[in-house]
Amino acid sequence: MKHSTIAASAILVLFPILAIAHGGGVNSYGCHNQSSTSTHHCHSGDYNGMSFASQADFLAYIADQSNSSGDDASGDTSDDTADSTDSSSDSSEDSTYNRDDYLPYWADADGDCINTRHEVLILESRVPVTMTENGCSVALGEWYDPLTDQTFTDPSDVDIDHHVALSEAHRSGAAEWDTAKKRAFANDLVNSYALQAMDDSTNASKSDNDPANWLPPNESFRCDYVKNWVEVKSLYALTYDDAEKAAIEGILGTSIGNGARQAVSGLQASTSEVTGRFSLGITNGESCGYSPTGSLYSSILIDFAIAPKEEHLNELVDILVVAVLGTDIYSISNQLQLVPYTGDASQLVAFVPQTTFKESRQFEFIQTSFDAPINVSLYLAYRLANGDLVYSSQPFSVAIN
Repeated sequence: MKHSTIAASAILVLFPILAIAHGGGVNSYGCHNQSSTSTHHCHSGDYNGMSFASQADFLAYIADQSNSSGDDASGDTSDDTADSTDSSSDSSEDSTYNRDDYLPYWADADGDCINTRHEVLILESRVPVTMTENGCSVALGEWYDPLTDQTFTDPSDVDIDHHVALSEAHRSGAAEWDTAKKRAFANDLVNSYALQAMDDSTNASKSDNDPANWLPPNESFRCDYVKNWVEVKSLYALTYDDAEKAAIEGILGTSIGNGARQAVSGLQASTSEVTGRFSLGITNGESCGYSPTGSLYSSILIDFAIAPKEEHLNELVDILVVAVLGTDIYSISNQLQLVPYTGDASQLVAFVPQTTFKESRQFEFIQTSFDAPINVSLYLAYRLANGDLVYSSQPFSVAIN
C-alpha cells in the first residue's frame, strides 16, 4: 500500500471527530456501542460475536462471570521453580492448580534457542549481555532489582518472577482459561509488568503471595509494585480477594480502580485490526494512585504506556501524541509544541521520534503544575516506517480543574 493511501485512510479513523460511520472504536474488551441500534456488541477478544442490549448489560455480564470464578488457597513455591499441584480451594467450582498447565518449561516462542527466561535477562540487563558459546543462554549482564534495591551481574543469582504468580492468577480467574492463554500469560514478553528479573532469595520469600501477605523489602518501590500488580490484573481481567484489595488500596491511597492507567485497545489504520494497547494516567502531587482529573496548582504527572502489536517489536517507529482542542487538532512535539494538523497524517510531528519497542514502554508526557483549567482529548499512536499507524481506539480525556 502506498504511503499516501495509508495516511488518507489513517486520518479517517485516527480522528473520529472528522469522520464516524460505525459509531466509534472498540474498547479494551473489543466492544463498542452501536449508535444505529443503541446496542453494545463485540468484535474481538473473549466476547467476540456477543451482543447486549446496552453497555450496562454487558458490564453486568462481566461482573457475573468474575463472581463465578471463585478463589482457592495458595500453595505455590518460588515462582521461578517448577512445583507440584495446589489442591486446597475455597470454591468447589475452581479447578486444581497445576503449574505445568501454565509453564511446563520456559517457551522459545521465536525459535531462536533463547527461552523466555533468557529473553527477559537480555531485555532487562543494563549493559549488553554476554551469551554462552552456543548463543542460547545469558552468561553475564547487569540487572537492577527495584524490589530489593540490589544489582546483580551473575544470572544464577536472579529468578524471573511472574509479578502475579501463576497460582495467584489461577485462583483469580485464570483457572477458566484454555491452555494456550495460560501459557501465553506465563511467557508474556510484550507487557513489561508481567515478568521481572528479581533476587532469587527474595522471590522465594514472595512465593505466590499477593500484596496482603507480601510486599517488597524496598519500601520506596511499594507504590510502583502495587500499581504494576493492578496493571497485570487489569490487563488479564483477574479478580481480587477482600484482603488483597484492602492492602492495595491502603498503599494507593485511593480505590483499586485508580491503581492502573486508563486503557483502551488499539486499531491498525491499514487493516482496522484491533491490536496493541494504549493507556494514560494522571498523578496528583505525592499521591501513589492515579486520578481521573488533575488538580490546579499542584504538581501533576501525566504519563502513558504503549503495548505494541507483537509483530511490531524491534521495528523503528515514531510515537505520536495528538491533541483535540474543540475543533482544532494538533500533534505534540517532543518540546511540547502544538503543531497544527494539516490533513496529512504522514506529517504528524513525533513526540518520540525513531525509537523501538523491545516490550511495552512507559513515557512521561508532562510533569508540571497548572494555574488555569484545561480540558483536552489526547490520542496516542505509533507510526511504522511504511507510514501505517496503530492508534488508541478512543481518545483520553485530560481535565485539570
